[in-house]
This record gives sequence, structure tokens and C-alpha cells, in this order.
Amino acid sequence: MAIVKMKRLRLLGMQSDRDRLFHALQELGCVEVSEPSIDLTDPQWAALAKPEGHDLAQAKEQNLLLANALEILKKYTPPKSEKSGLLAGRPEITDAELFDESAYRHGLEVARAVTEGERNVASLLAEQAKLEGQRGALMPWLSLDLPLELEHTEHVCLVRGTVPARVDWAAMEAALSEASELSCVYEAGSDADLRYVLVVCHKSVEQPCLDALRAFGFSHVTLNGWTGSAVDNQRALDNRLKALEEKLAGAKADLAAYVPEKAALRRCVDRSAQDIACEEAKGRLVDTASTFYLQGWLPAEKESALAGVLSAYTCAWETQVPAEEEYPEVPVKLKNNGLTRPLNMVTEMYSLPAYSGIDPNPLMAPFFILFYGMMMADMAYGLIMMILSFVVSRKKAAKPGSTMDHLFRLMGLCGISTFIFGAITGGFFGDFIPQLVKIINPNTTFTSLPALFTPVNDTLMILVGSLALGLIQIFVGMAISLVRKLKKHEYASAIKDEIAWYVVFILIAAAVLTGAMKPCLIAIVVVLLGTQWIGGKGVAGKLMSIGGSLYNNITGYFSDILSYARLMALMLSGAVVAQVFNTLGAIPGNVVIFVIISLVGNALNFALNILGCYVHDLRLQCLEYFNRFYEDGGRAFKPLEINTKYVDISEKN
Repeated sequence: MAIVKMKRLRLLGMQSDRDRLFHALQELGCVEVSEPSIDLTDPQWAALAKPEGHDLAQAKEQNLLLANALEILKKYTPPKSEKSGLLAGRPEITDAELFDESAYRHGLEVARAVTEGERNVASLLAEQAKLEGQRGALMPWLSLDLPLELEHTEHVCLVRGTVPARVDWAAMEAALSEASELSCVYEAGSDADLRYVLVVCHKSVEQPCLDALRAFGFSHVTLNGWTGSAVDNQRALDNRLKALEEKLAGAKADLAAYVPEKAALRRCVDRSAQDIACEEAKGRLVDTASTFYLQGWLPAEKESALAGVLSAYTCAWETQVPAEEEYPEVPVKLKNNGLTRPLNMVTEMYSLPAYSGIDPNPLMAPFFILFYGMMMADMAYGLIMMILSFVVSRKKAAKPGSTMDHLFRLMGLCGISTFIFGAITGGFFGDFIPQLVKIINPNTTFTSLPALFTPVNDTLMILVGSLALGLIQIFVGMAISLVRKLKKHEYASAIKDEIAWYVVFILIAAAVLTGAMKPCLIAIVVVLLGTQWIGGKGVAGKLMSIGGSLYNNITGYFSDILSYARLMALMLSGAVVAQVFNTLGAIPGNVVIFVIISLVGNALNFALNILGCYVHDLRLQCLEYFNRFYEDGGRAFKPLEINTKYVDISEKN
């Protein structure tokens, strides 16, 4: 339960061993490869160069190919043909299965075939859309038994066109007749917006007739490239579309035949991701034609394991404890047990501690879990949280060590706390059980579950308890800060910021308990005036230091302690909302209606509170607690390791 001690690693190896050595380091999973502290522009390092990125580009290309193939096959996977969702467990395979070259080559071949098949389907769909468009263009002219290529005879012009659907047909015919008696217009078809017309006129009057029609919105339509009648062409199009539909169904069936390969493709996606990680790490090396130089970090406790791996290769290496001035560069890894490890998601959401700082998880875990349970405070909600946590863990639905894994493990711990506080306050979906009993037996004397106190009836007591818990957490934060300052020999700061205020709080408590207000007040003034000037320069500086310290600390402690009133507020609001829904459900006096309304309302209440309590609990830890002692700014330790998305790697290889 601490920050893992790190060592800097320097390694010089042979190019012939590089790929095998990096695979071994990836399996070991404890070495972070970093950029070497070498200036390659310096002439003395002229022989060194960065590796080419061809292999990395190839690995990324293969990963994209495999991922796209998986995405394509989703469309052809029958519904409910495979387990999916949050509770779907991840298959477990060995390291040898993940890195099986023949399986990987087969996966790439499948991915290429799927991609090519999808291109074929897309081409057929484009052709289908084109033919459908042509078919639609012919629809208005089906009533005309004329060759589509026929536009004129020796003396007559045939002009196809459109006019608006709402055109005054009689007026248009009259205008055409006025332009020339050697003309007529026929309606071939229509839709909601247009009428499709054929204008027949003598060649000598074509232009006057068209000019007359344009006044009514006439627009010329050309059907270039068509021969034969519209009916004949539509029949041919229908035959082509039918053949194309059969061809498209066959192409989709061919793609659907690859659906059983999805599991293999997922393994290949994970495999390509490992190749990318390996090649990215190699990109941070410097090398020559025959050697390479690696610089990075590893946990000190893993040095012996690393030595065992490197003994199989021709290489020279050394480790070194980082100097204090190097601490900002050192990556941070937290070492926790099962109780505190889930709190990593809280710490990482805020910021990792500095390498020179302390691991906040064991210091935060008791308070976070206690406060969360106090705010939720319902046995039923706690049971649901514990069951969800157990099922997800049992099904291995979340990758071990992932944020999702931490979330559900933390949910389980908070569920235990929630159940305990629910038992203390007598809450089970609020007052669900007493209300249900009352509907079944209106004369019952059973009105509530046994409880030490309830949020509705003992609000003031809970408020005082909340503030007391807040004061305890603040005192713990001050104690942690005090110990750290004493270890660093920062005695003046410890006296001013922690010891003096501990004495002040003790004197306040003594004044309240004994009633000796005046002597205690005098002692408080003496303590503050005797310590809060520390750090000020000159008389004016000391006076300003006293004034600033008094203002900041008095207002700061008051607001911080008051913030813990949210423990009472969340407990009260959750209980009241649950009771309101139970009361609404009980009004009709019907058990079925009551259960439905109550469960729906409690589901909404649970959903709101599970997030709301987390946010408020997080705020108390990060703002009221961490600001007492926490030194953030750490950089996460990111070793070269096997990190999979779809499968888990078994321990036995």
C-alpha cells in the first residue's frame, strides 16, 4: 500500500536479439521504455539513429484491417447469436495462442476476404441504386408506346418535358393552340410535383410552341441513351435488378459465412495491438546496424525477474536508483491490496501522486466507503450493488485492473457499507416493507423496520454526526501532513499549520465541555499570535502573516467542515424520495400497483443516488481531504505489456 520504488534501466543489446527480447519484455510486463537522454545531433552520437517506422506502420495497417473486418461482420451476425453486453465474460487463451503466427496469418486472410466481400456488396448496391434510379426515370413514360430515341420524323417534332402538377391544363392547351394549330400536348404520367408531357408539333412551329409552354413552367426532358419503348426498357431493367438481387444475396451470404470467424478475428485484433505496442516501444530506441540501446524504468521489486529474462540474451544492462532531482521524470505505480486497489479509479480521476509523495488510497478507502454507505443508506440498494459486483467479477466481464473492474469492485465495497447503514436506519427501498404490510393488513401495528435512528426523524443528530465525521477526516489529513513535514524537518511549517490548530481545536472542545470560556479563549489567542507569524519578514510581514493565516484558516476550516453536511443531505433526500414513491404506490391500495410504482420510483432513486453519492463523496476526498497533504502531478507507469481488449491471457502458458 505504497508508491512502488522505481529504478532506471539502461540496456545495450544485439539487433539480432531485439525482436525476441522485446517479446520477452512484453510478456514480463514490467519495463517502461522511454526516450533516451541522448542528443542525437551531438557529433559523438552520430553513429546512432532512431529505428525506421515501417514495421509500426504495417502493424497499424493490419490492426485497422482486422478491426474493420470485425465491424463489417457485425452487420451479418444474427441477433442473439452470441453473448454480448456487460455480463458477457471474456474468453481466456494462452500466450502461445495469442501469438500463434499461423492463426494470425489466417485471421489476416479472413479480414482481407471480408473487406473484399464488403467492397463487392457496396459495388452491387451502387449498381442496384443506379438501376432503380433509371427505372424511376422511365416510370412516367410507360403509357407512351413510342421508342424513347424517337425525337422527330420528317415533318413532326416530339418533345418530352415536365410542367408543375398544379398547372392550368386548359389554359396551357389554349396557349399552345394560339401559338400554332399544328401542335398538341399529351399527359404521359404525373406525380405529386410534376406532370410529364409529350408535345407533338410541326417542325416549322417547334420554337413558338415551346416558348408558349415555358410560360407555364415547361422544362425539356432528354432521354439520351435509351432505345425502344419505356415498357421494353423497364422489363429489361426488372430482369437486371432481379439478377442483381440474387447476386447481392449471394455476396451477403458469403460474408455471413465468415461470422464464425469473429472470435478468431478478435484474437487477431488483440495480437496486432501487442505488435503496435512493441513497435512503438522500439521506436523509442536508438541503434546502430548491429546493436540497440534501451532506456527506461522498472519496479525495483521486479529486478530479479528481469535478470532472469535477460540472462538468455547477449546484452549488457544496469539499473540505478533515481536521484531526487530526477523524481519528476519517474513514473508512478501504486501497490495496493484488494480493499484499496479499487480506489485507483478515484485517484487516477483526480491525479496520481508525485513519486516523492504518498499513496492516498489506503488513507482514503475507509472514509470513501464509509461516506458512500452513509449517503445511500438502504439495505436493498446495498444488496443490488453487492450482487452486481459479484456477478461482474464472477463472469470476468471486466478486464482485471481496468477502470471497469475497479468500478464494480468499489461498488461491491460501497454496497456493503450501504447495506450496513441501511440496517442501522431501517431502510429497505425506503419504507417499502411497512407500506406493503399495511396494504395487505390495514390493521397492522407494524409501521417500520428496527432502526437505531432514521433520516427523517433524527435529521439534526445525523447532521451533527456528519460534521463530526468531517472533522475527524480533516484531523487525519492534518496528521498525515504533520508526519510528512516532520520527516522533511519542516518544523516551523508543522507548528504553524498543524500543531497550532490542533491545540486550538482542543481548547475549543475544552471550553465547550468545561464551560471555561475565558481562559480557553485567552489560550487560543496566545497560541495563534505565537505561531501564525512564522514565515513573515519584518514586523509588517509578521502582522500580515498572522492576519492572512487567521482569515484563511478560520474560513477554510468552517467551510470545509460544513461541506460534510452533504452526508446528511444525501441520506435524507434518498430516504424521502423512496418514501414518496412508496406512498404514491400505496394510495390505490392494490399490491400489484404498489409494487410497480414503488420499484419504478426506487429504480430512478437508485440510479440518481448511485452517481450522486459518488460525485459528492469524490468531492469530499479531493477538496476537503487531499488539500491537507496530497502532492499530485505523478505520471502513470506504462510498461510494455500484453494489454488485450477481447480476451484474457491465462497464467499457464
